[in-house]
Amino acid sequence: MGTIAQIFESGERSAHKGLFNNLVMLARVDGEVAASEQNLLKRIAKRLALTDEQVKEIMDHPDSYPMVPPVSKEERFDRFIQFVEMVCIDGVIDPAEEKLTHKYGLALGFTEDVHEIEVKVIDLLKAGKSRSEILEEMM
Repeated sequence: MGTIAQIFESGERSAHKGLFNNLVMLARVDGEVAASEQNLLKRIAKRLALTDEQVKEIMDHPDSYPMVPPVSKEERFDRFIQFVEMVCIDGVIDPAEEKLTHKYGLALGFTEDVHEIEVKVIDLLKAGKSRSEILEEMM
């Protein structure tokens, strides 16, 4: 059972925590969160406007947060586009971001074409397309 604040938390805040939790779980898949992945997770947490307390809580207890996988193809693409958009926000994708993006794409059910999808999303973002326009084009 959560606190009153958790129960009445905004949908957006809850979604951000869920996304961050998914990324923490993904980073732990290979057994250990590397320093580069830890730094990336901290940067992503800032972009999601999560507090240090929230980040620590999620990092220490990721199993306490439900992992809600996207069901439809559209939801999968939307989550992937959102993640790539967030990773590209500073205009640079470093190796840790590339690795985590690939893992995230695979976790969402994209197979060997995950790199091609990522490149296409990045190109569309650079062209100034909105997330909804990219989603429409990808579907």
